[in-house]
Amino acid sequence: GVKQTPPPAAKPWSSPAASKGSRKGAVVSKGASKGKSKGKGKGKDKGKKKGPASFDSDFWTRKLEEENRTELEGSYTGTISKYIFKQGWGFIAPDDHDSLPAQAREALSKAHEDAEAAGKNVSDANWIYFRKPDVDQELYPLKDGMAVNFTVYMDEKGCGACGISAQ
Repeated sequence: GVKQTPPPAAKPWSSPAASKGSRKGAVVSKGASKGKSKGKGKGKDKGKKKGPASFDSDFWTRKLEEENRTELEGSYTGTISKYIFKQGWGFIAPDDHDSLPAQAREALSKAHEDAEAAGKNVSDANWIYFRKPDVDQELYPLKDGMAVNFTVYMDEKGCGACGISAQ
């Protein structure tokens, strides 16, 4: 038969028992930090899609149903003042604020007062809120300063722009 050599004698510096005993503090802190990161679930940003729901998502349909929107008469022109791509919403600055329906102007000024009261930094009282599905897909990617046509709606939260298309 083949003569088997006995395993080499355990060296004190490589044996797990020895390292645990001699470097207890280092091993414990290393283990603790490993455990903490595991507690966050599936790892960094997994499972949660970044950015707004897609155009044809049921999410937008549900939102519409919850809000009780009422579209107001008329079509208006304006400019995209700010669009936050990652969140899927933005603001339009109407070209002629006074041409907007009275209902919409009242809602805008109330929203402006509420925002200031809440300590938000409001750059323009006339800006009208809009969301990703309210914009014609042909218009993407949206850029600040883009000229657009839009209609105005009223809902429980105030005034918003919808039916946004290129001028």
